[in-house]
Amino acid sequence: MILFPVAIFPLIGFGAAKFSMMQAKKMQAKTSNVVWIGEADVKYLEDRVSEIPGIELLNQQLDSTQAAELLAEKSIEAFIIVPSNFQPKLEALSENETETLVEVPPIHIYLKETRTQSQMARRKIIDLLSEVRQEITASYLHELQIPVTLTKPFTIESHNIASSKEMGGRVIGSFLPYVIILMSLTGAMYPAIDLTAGEKERGTLETLLVAGVDRMDIVLGKFLTVFSTSIVTVILTVGSMAVSTFIALKNIPEIALALELSLGTFEVMIMIFAMIPLAAIFSSLLMTLALFAKSYREAQTYISPLMFIVIVPAMSSLMPDTEASQTMAFIPIVNVSMMLKDGLSGSFDPGISAITMAVNLILAAGGLLLVQRMFNKETVLFKV
Repeated sequence: MILFPVAIFPLIGFGAAKFSMMQAKKMQAKTSNVVWIGEADVKYLEDRVSEIPGIELLNQQLDSTQAAELLAEKSIEAFIIVPSNFQPKLEALSENETETLVEVPPIHIYLKETRTQSQMARRKIIDLLSEVRQEITASYLHELQIPVTLTKPFTIESHNIASSKEMGGRVIGSFLPYVIILMSLTGAMYPAIDLTAGEKERGTLETLLVAGVDRMDIVLGKFLTVFSTSIVTVILTVGSMAVSTFIALKNIPEIALALELSLGTFEVMIMIFAMIPLAAIFSSLLMTLALFAKSYREAQTYISPLMFIVIVPAMSSLMPDTEASQTMAFIPIVNVSMMLKDGLSGSFDPGISAITMAVNLILAAGGLLLVQRMFNKETVLFKV
C-alpha cells in the first residue's frame, strides 16, 4: 500500500505522456495516401493539395466506388471528390451581375472517423482548401476594387482574466478529489480485511479476545491502524502526484506557463481536514463489512461493491460547473468531493465546509460505534 501510490502515478503519468508523444510523432511522420477525383479544370487545386506535407495523392484514375473500397481496406486515408460543375460555377460566381446568387457546389472529403490518421489528413486538406478559398476571395475583391478587410469588418477578442494559479486550481480541483477519495478507500481496504476476516481465517482472533484486553481497546487499535493506513496512502498519493507533475511540467513549459499547478499550505490543510473524517468513515465501514466474512476472499466479495458505490459520488468533482451547496453538504462523499474541489480551486465556503465536517464527524463516530457493537456480537465474530 506504500509502494502502490508512490509508483503508480509516475508510471501512469510518464508512461501515458511518453506513449502519446511517440504516437503523435509517429503519426506526423507517416504519409497519408489520398485519392483525388476531379476534372482537369481543377488541376490547380489538385496541385496545391499534393504539396501538403505528409499527403500523397495517388495518380490512379479511380471513381468514388473504387476509392471507397480502398478506404475501407485502409489502403488510403481519405478521398476527395470535386463536382464536375465546380469550376464553371466558381467562375460564374465572379461574373454574376444578377440578383440571383450562383451557388458553388461543395468539395467532398470522405474518411473514416474511427482512424486518427484519416482525421489528421482531413484537417490538413481543409486547412489548405480554406487558404485557397481566401486567396480566391481576395482576388475577386481586388478586381472589384473592394478592400479585403471588408470581409471581416470587425474582430472579436476573448480575454481570460483568471490567473495561471486559478487555472491550475481549477484543473487540480477537478481530478485530485476523485483520486484521493478512491485512494483513501483503497488504502483502508486491505488492512481492514486482514485485521478482521484475515484474523478469523488464521485463527488468531480468538487468542486476541481471551488476552484480557478490553474489547473497545481492541476495536480502537484495529480502527486506528486501518485509519492511519488510509491517511498515509492519501499523503503518499498527493506527494507522488506533486512530484510527477513538477517533473512533467519542466518538460512541457507551454503548459507550465498557462497552468500553475501548486498546492499551498491552505490547500493542504483543507485536504487533511476533509479527509480525516472520511477516512474514519471508510475504515469503520470496511471493518464492519469484513467482520461478517469467514475468510479473506469472502471479505473481498463483500467489500467489492463498495468500490462502485463510492466511485459515483466521488466523481462529483469531475462534473463541470458544479459547486458546493448546503444540500450537497449533507450527502456523504459528495460533500467531501465538492469541499475539496472548491478549496483547491480557490472558492472555499466556510459555512458549507463546516456543515460537511459536522456531518462526516457524526458519521465517523457512528461508524466507530457500529464496529464496536459488531465486535461484541459473538454471532458475528465466530460466524461458521
